Amino acid sequence: MKKQTIGTFFVLIMLGIISISASAQQTHSVWTNDNGLVIRDAQTGCEYTSLRAFDMATSWTEPASPPPYVAIAHFRGVSKAYAYSPTCNTDHFYEFTLQKTASTDSDSIYGTWNVYRDGVLMCNGCKGTAYGLSAGVGNYYKVYVDDPLYPGTENWLYSGYIDARKDF
Repeated sequence: MKKQTIGTFFVLIMLGIISISASAQQTHSVWTNDNGLVIRDAQTGCEYTSLRAFDMATSWTEPASPPPYVAIAHFRGVSKAYAYSPTCNTDHFYEFTLQKTASTDSDSIYGTWNVYRDGVLMCNGCKGTAYGLSAGVGNYYKVYVDDPLYPGTENWLYSGYIDARKDF
């Protein structure tokens, strides 16, 4: 009976330790609802600041240990961009999607991204970073994606204002 009580006590302690570790992992989410700042197209060089239906939703966790909980993130941003200059005279619809998470922290998501223009994949599995995500409501965030045609330039840009956030 004494061994069974000690065994049960040990199992409860281990479950408590695991629960505490799991609760230490920080999770964040940020949303934008029709509140865009700028989209830059790496291939045309155009920057769009007249945006409609600029929406974004992202959520991510920070890695925690022990045990090693990996970073998990999701990001999708879409917008219709309107051209109002002689050199950038075509309207486009853009989508920035996180394909694979490399790492996260309280402010940033690092990984590989896909960028679509008018439903056509323009940058496939390109390295990029979303940062400024820890800012409060009313502040802006940015997503830079490095196009392999222009290495090191982070020419794709998707930036907007944070309208809502939840951290737990």
